[in-house]
Amino acid sequence: MRLKNNTIARVALSLLMLMSASITSALDLTPGCYCFDNSKLKFSQVKMIAGSVTRPFSQVYDMTPVAGHNWWMTTLDVGINDLSYFIFVETDMPAGIYNTRIYMILDSLEEAGGGALRLTNLISTTNIDWSKSPTWVFCPFNDRTMSNGYWRPDYSYDATTSGSLPVIYLNTKDSVAITSKDHYIGGSLWIDDPLQPLGSSHEPLAIEVKGRGNWTWENSNKKPYKIKFATKQAPLGLDRSRHFVLLAHYNDFSGYLRNTMGFDMSRLLGMPYTPTQVPVEVVLNGDYMGLYFLCEKIRVEGGRVDIMEQADNETIADNVTGGWLLELTDDGNIVIDQYQNNDPANPRFTIVTQSPEVLSSVQRAYIHDLLARADSCVYVPDKSDQGWEQLIDMNTLARFYVIHEVMENVEAFSGSLFMYKDLGWDEKLMFGPVWDFDNSFFQESTTSDHFIYDYGTHYPFLWIKEILKFPRFQQQVKAVWHEFCSNHVLDIATSKAWRWRELVSDAEQQDRLRWHDYASNHSPLAPQQFIDVISKKAAWLNKQWGLMGDVNIDGMVTIADLFALLDFLFNNNQQYNIGSDVDGDGKVTATDWRVLCDILMGQCGQENLPGDVNMDGVVTAADLVALYDCMLNGTQQYVTTCDVDGDGAVTTADMRLLYEILLGPNVSK
Repeated sequence: MRLKNNTIARVALSLLMLMSASITSALDLTPGCYCFDNSKLKFSQVKMIAGSVTRPFSQVYDMTPVAGHNWWMTTLDVGINDLSYFIFVETDMPAGIYNTRIYMILDSLEEAGGGALRLTNLISTTNIDWSKSPTWVFCPFNDRTMSNGYWRPDYSYDATTSGSLPVIYLNTKDSVAITSKDHYIGGSLWIDDPLQPLGSSHEPLAIEVKGRGNWTWENSNKKPYKIKFATKQAPLGLDRSRHFVLLAHYNDFSGYLRNTMGFDMSRLLGMPYTPTQVPVEVVLNGDYMGLYFLCEKIRVEGGRVDIMEQADNETIADNVTGGWLLELTDDGNIVIDQYQNNDPANPRFTIVTQSPEVLSSVQRAYIHDLLARADSCVYVPDKSDQGWEQLIDMNTLARFYVIHEVMENVEAFSGSLFMYKDLGWDEKLMFGPVWDFDNSFFQESTTSDHFIYDYGTHYPFLWIKEILKFPRFQQQVKAVWHEFCSNHVLDIATSKAWRWRELVSDAEQQDRLRWHDYASNHSPLAPQQFIDVISKKAAWLNKQWGLMGDVNIDGMVTIADLFALLDFLFNNNQQYNIGSDVDGDGKVTATDWRVLCDILMGQCGQENLPGDVNMDGVVTAADLVALYDCMLNGTQQYVTTCDVDGDGAVTTADMRLLYEILLGPNVSK
């Protein structure tokens, strides 16, 4: 029997082949719930078809969407035995038993779809123990119309709040699903926290909510959201406002440290404003959604981007010179005219005006002209020209760049990049605030011996590669780097990693139950792994921007750097962790000691070599004898050189230091 074409109102032009036993073997499905992860294929509706090569009938099962998961599910009250094929397909075929073999159904579907239906690579499932979970989810490998994949047990229904973090209870009106990032829907919210509760289950606060984000919104089941309160609030100590976001950080395999450390570095390096985020757990319409981060939304507002706010549709020339908040992004809901930049490799960028949102012709002309003039000044052939500095704030850009370079954020100048400008013809474009570090270190798989703008052609880079050709900006970057090192920004930021990990660890375990495929790295070593890769990048940058041998980061190389290196090697003094990698190879070893000695020898001259007590141009055991002679017999011949550590006295400390110089450090940190 063949199915009539008119029994199929709509069939996808392709089919997803999921799982099957081999042609000669069979499998049994036990009673339970079987789901299809629709996040990659995005079928409009899904049916499950089961059948056997050997028996003359097949069965079509209805499937229904699962709220909050982007899954379709069918429940088997009775098991299915002796299966050869097990497929999911986008079709509106009625459920039921069809007195035909499954391959004949497939032929009919292919005929109805114009011959585009194909099958490939049948996979055996006979080794799956279905009893491990009452619910199983099939996850396609990719978004192709013919795709295999894998089954995994689902434990998300066992996930629940951990009791270790504040819990946000978010409910939409009539429990409507949040499906749009363009339109708000009404709802309510309350926060359960012993120290800073907000509202209650009996008296929640009125809010509006919608989706947000770009790639995450489109490709992840764990969605980020934007929240707008009816009145200004300061939830969990964040800056008082009506506007906040819930970030999913779904692919942060650093243990949720990427944005945390990026934000910390921004604050420590003195950026004018850095958003604050707080880890929370979210329950949406009664469904536990896992670990999220409640964060201040970047916007023009006191306590955030604190500049004069510009009205929509402004037409007075003086008034359109400020109050601009711009974002470089590929999501063009509110976009000014694209402008042509002068880099032939990256010909166009799309700038979105976050504030003001609705532009008059006067506003549009002003901001387009400002960006075009900045673009022309950046690409001027004469790199001694300072015209670009009249339009772009050099100090803030240098800080913004250093932060993203340390964090290896290859997307920093190509997406989720914010700039702002205050009111006034002479006010400059300011880079910042920092925002998205999701692509930092690309899951820790990238190397650290290159600049972010040299990563490749996948990401276009707005201006920064060209601006770095200006000598004055190069010096500004080095000055900011010196400040970064001397103020121990990296040490302070990384010192928080373990405390942060401990704070979110319990909630993260529940998140892994809820979102099996999107959870963070749950390894206890995740903080140390991330610290190691950042430290390696910082050491490489110090080789590029720092003064070689300046271990204590005081702007010069002296014997004090020798003592600082010894302090790190023997006492693990983390104060000198960046500068101690003198040769810039990513580790601190005896080689760094020898290189530093060579540097000091070249600077001091042979007669002033540290440890050269007898002043013969080399440091040998003879210097140890000379030092003994000075200490025990009071020999004045070497009195000026016996003070090896330079503290103004000749003591046993000089003897120990000379021993270390002679032996050389034989450790690695």
